[in-house]
Amino acid sequence: MNKTLREVAIVKAGHPFRGKIPENKEGNAQVVQIRDIDNDGNIHWHQLIRTNITGRKTPDWLQKGDVLFAARGTRNNAGYVNEVTLPTVCAPHYYLIQVTDNNLLPEFLAWQLNQVNSQRYFESSAEGSAQRSIRRAILEETVLVIPSIDKQRSMVNFDNKVKQEKRLLNALISNREKQMLGIAKDILG
Repeated sequence: MNKTLREVAIVKAGHPFRGKIPENKEGNAQVVQIRDIDNDGNIHWHQLIRTNITGRKTPDWLQKGDVLFAARGTRNNAGYVNEVTLPTVCAPHYYLIQVTDNNLLPEFLAWQLNQVNSQRYFESSAEGSAQRSIRRAILEETVLVIPSIDKQRSMVNFDNKVKQEKRLLNALISNREKQMLGIAKDILG
């Protein structure tokens, strides 16, 4: 079954910070910024900065099950929010996507937004020359393929295993490079 993102989710803009996000180690919230989600859609929670969220409007706090989509820049990645331990918002460079259709797993949505077909669509629809960006309407018109829940779970589980293997292989490569540096230091003085 094919549907547009607009039919299965609510898309909201990230928190409206003005200018640089002020870091405050004792702040009341964390902020997910562009640098905090890698190419595989993993959110690096350990590197989020803290800040103070003020204002009259209650922020759209991230919740488990949300999907973040990088709207600006060269990488239009999606990341699945699998945990939230402290009050957290996303920077204005992101769209916050909340799935409303019970036939779509948020993890599968994030995976699908990171796949080649979606990425080609975003690349061809991006606007701007100095700073490329995806408008909300363009994101909401993204066509999604929605297979059965079982098939979605299978894809998400397989993708998680691929990411785990990738992390392990990268750690092994890093370890070998350190060993090689140590050997070179011993031999070459």
